[in-house]
Amino acid sequence: MTTPVPASNPRSAVEKCVFVQRAMFFWPRLDRRTLARCGCDPRKIAAYVARRTSLSVDAITELLEESVRADTEPSFYFG
Repeated sequence: MTTPVPASNPRSAVEKCVFVQRAMFFWPRLDRRTLARCGCDPRKIAAYVARRTSLSVDAITELLEESVRADTEPSFYFG
């Protein structure tokens, strides 16, 4: 008798995505399964979150992508 191959852990795949982590930080009651179906696409995640909040998809996308941009840009600001 062969044992079935264990399915890949969807939770670990979801937790690796920076956009999902940031969305869960802002909106902790989001459904993890739905976020897993969005993949690591910030526009899909934003579309899901927009159904639950009054923010637009563009505003949510900016919130999700801001931490990624901050890591690549310098930490000082001259403005």
